[in-house]
Amino acid sequence: MQKAIKSVSVVVSLLCALVFGFVGYGAAYLPESFVTTDARYADTGNLLFTCECDEVVSAVDNDFARSYPAEIKLWGTIPVKNSTVTVVHRRYVTLGGNVFGLRIFADGVIVAGVGTLASGGTTVAPAKKAGIKQGDVIKEINGTTVTSNHDVSRTIEESNGAKLSVKLVRDGKTKTVEVVPAKDTADGKYKLGMWVRDSSAGVGTITFVDNNTGTVAGLGHAICDADTGDIIPIKNGDMLNVSIRGCVKGTSGTPGELCGVFGNQKLGELYVNGSDGVYGVITEKDSTAKKIPVALSSEVETGKAQIVSTVNGNGPEYFDIEITKIHRSDDGEKNMVIKVTDEDLIKKTGGIVQGMSGSPIVQNGMLVGAVTHVFVNDPQQGYAIFAETMIETAENLESELADKAA
Repeated sequence: MQKAIKSVSVVVSLLCALVFGFVGYGAAYLPESFVTTDARYADTGNLLFTCECDEVVSAVDNDFARSYPAEIKLWGTIPVKNSTVTVVHRRYVTLGGNVFGLRIFADGVIVAGVGTLASGGTTVAPAKKAGIKQGDVIKEINGTTVTSNHDVSRTIEESNGAKLSVKLVRDGKTKTVEVVPAKDTADGKYKLGMWVRDSSAGVGTITFVDNNTGTVAGLGHAICDADTGDIIPIKNGDMLNVSIRGCVKGTSGTPGELCGVFGNQKLGELYVNGSDGVYGVITEKDSTAKKIPVALSSEVETGKAQIVSTVNGNGPEYFDIEITKIHRSDDGEKNMVIKVTDEDLIKKTGGIVQGMSGSPIVQNGMLVGAVTHVFVNDPQQGYAIFAETMIETAENLESELADKAA
């Protein structure tokens, strides 16, 4: 009898320790808030825990996002911690997958590099001496706004060696430096010993279009300067049609790329170049286009999915992939790890190649994300971003444009 009682005590103690362990884990690691389209189905991401809201509210009952107090419970019975459930409307967009040419113009002129030049029998470095660094964005020279490489070179050449006041932005902070141009022995022109860039161009894939507002999103990552690696501060940009003429297959250590030729048809304008993609407004909306629901990040699962990409002249096609990992805490463009399993795509491109960035990912009938990067050593694998993140940026742009229009 005593042995039985002792055994029961041990079992009870172990169960209590297990329960306290689960409760402690939930209190420490489960999020303080959840986003859902229906408060009845707030997903904690863990089968042991449920999130229960006092008010049963569906997004269709609201005109805007609303938050409600909720409680997380272990096995639906043991309280763990208080939380908040935000109920939002389900967004519907038109699926992309078609390639486009992008041409963006910097908000200022980017310093791509600084160096030396021969002048007066010696070697000088005026820009470096003045403290100008690679990655700086020049906004004004002598109080005059500069928007192109030509503006900068012309102003320097016309200075005749007089001191110039240069207003620039570095790491988000504005500063002014003074620099004295030097006459280049090679051609007799005044220079500062720096290289500048005012624009960038490339090929990407459209992720989605909201044909109600005209908002368009693509790439899933920022356009960065080739020399500095910094995000190019955008002043404006264009979307152009592109004809795909071929593909350089990706191999281990060498990313492949789509080979496209820019056309003359303007598809839209770009206004945002951010860490989660490029965003703008299309020229022509199609109100009859088929729409697809956008998944919340909590609804994305590991397992089978498809990407929609254009890899030849046939237009967007569906290709099989697998979502192998999900990083819900990552707010960048590496929320998911994906692997191409479609033999046809592997045969055509080797996997993921440059130009496919922005290719929408579809799972369970919903847009869940977009391709962002390829693994350099394994072109069949890459990273992807949540569609929910891109939707938030698109909504912010819509609000800004609405405010300007008003």
